[in-house]
Amino acid sequence: MGPEHPKIQNVVIIGAGNLATHLALALHKKRVNVVQVLNRSRQAGERLARRVHAQYKAGFSGAGFKADLFILAVSDSAIKEVAGQLGLKDQFLVHTSGSVSMETLSRASSNTGVFYPLQTFSKNKPVNFSKIPVCIEANTPGNEEKLLQLGRLISSRVLPLSSEQRKVLHLTAVFAGNFSSFMYTIAEDLLKKHDIPFSLLKPLIRQTAEAAKHEDVFSRQTGPAIREDSKIMDEHIEMLAGYEVYMDIYDLISKSIIKHKSRND
Repeated sequence: MGPEHPKIQNVVIIGAGNLATHLALALHKKRVNVVQVLNRSRQAGERLARRVHAQYKAGFSGAGFKADLFILAVSDSAIKEVAGQLGLKDQFLVHTSGSVSMETLSRASSNTGVFYPLQTFSKNKPVNFSKIPVCIEANTPGNEEKLLQLGRLISSRVLPLSSEQRKVLHLTAVFAGNFSSFMYTIAEDLLKKHDIPFSLLKPLIRQTAEAAKHEDVFSRQTGPAIREDSKIMDEHIEMLAGYEVYMDIYDLISKSIIKHKSRND
């Protein structure tokens, strides 16, 4: 990289939630200086600042440091408002959202981007950041190069995506992550009602996740819907008579599988 794109060495983290915490820790581990943590809640902000040897500043008005990058890791609904309070002018500002466009930051600074790690985070669960894809976007090629370099420090998979592409990715993450997780919840609920341990399903869940590592996931689809076994499906629907929502979900997904199969035959 030429001298016109110096690497990012000092960062300010804005927010102290799950993503802010894991990102700050991952950067700190790779010897990127987290110089300041900005957060409304003093307790959470000071706790994170201590862990990465940074200064804590209450609130979001006027960041007290010059830094190479300001990382906005707050809720999607707060991004525009918080960005506007920072008073950065031309300092490099990114948000970490999957569904908010880069354009949302355009009034907050003349140097903007997105640094979106595709994963769900909880504070107390350790994260191996090297396995988490990081999707980046920036308003200039120089800024993009800086984010690529920063991303590669902590992740083995960093790729540029436009705001539109990132929105599609975020939507699919809801299907692949949130919705599949709710399917496990339905299974657990039904099993509990019949005193059957959920642990019996865990080898099957692991095997299904393994199959998803391959391309063309649908070619590995199993179950009564792919076989169009209407006798079993009718039996299952009957068993769900007391669970209207689960019955609707079962019926809709089964029909979707059959339709998808007929389109691909």
